[in-house]
Amino acid sequence: YPAEICEKWGADLLRVWVASQDYTADTSLSVAMMTQLSEAYRKIRNTLRFALSNLNDFDPNRDALADEKLWEMDRFMLHRAAELVKQCRGWYDNFEYHRVFHAIHDFCVVDLSSFYFDVLKDRLYTSAPQSAGRRSAQTAVYRIASALVRLIAPVLVFTAEEIWKFFPKHAGDPESIHMAIFPAPEELDAPLYATKIELWNRLMSI
Repeated sequence: YPAEICEKWGADLLRVWVASQDYTADTSLSVAMMTQLSEAYRKIRNTLRFALSNLNDFDPNRDALADEKLWEMDRFMLHRAAELVKQCRGWYDNFEYHRVFHAIHDFCVVDLSSFYFDVLKDRLYTSAPQSAGRRSAQTAVYRIASALVRLIAPVLVFTAEEIWKFFPKHAGDPESIHMAIFPAPEELDAPLYATKIELWNRLMSI
């Protein structure tokens, strides 16, 4: 049966099923479940594909902006991503892989695709290539996507490796993502007043 799943959906989808299950309880497997998980996988893949497609002219060694030059919204999303990284590292340490997968999926769908990336399209598509607003957006997208692809690499082994081949690299980055180090929250968090974070969180809730 695993061979059938790999043939129909691919090996990464088999790993997705394993990682998405709470192994402390009874687990089940069906065609309907695999179809649902394949849709969740596509959401994550397409989110990372959007990020990659908007970094084609971005060199992190040359074009990345310092934290203090990032726009407020970009700093807020980096803060959200830093919180996700902190949670996922804790869940990995406790072998709670299902929490990792579902949290990354929700972040991709709700925080990024439905909100942040949708708002960024104006800056990414219509601003001058070297403008501060576009480079701020690209810097944030680069840092968030770099963290996500490394977080999900133990599950989406082949997908993450393929993304990494085309991902903008910092000097010294390994050739394979499976030689890279897990992201740390400190890589992402940009200075932002607590009152600003609270306001943005209220906006997200609305």
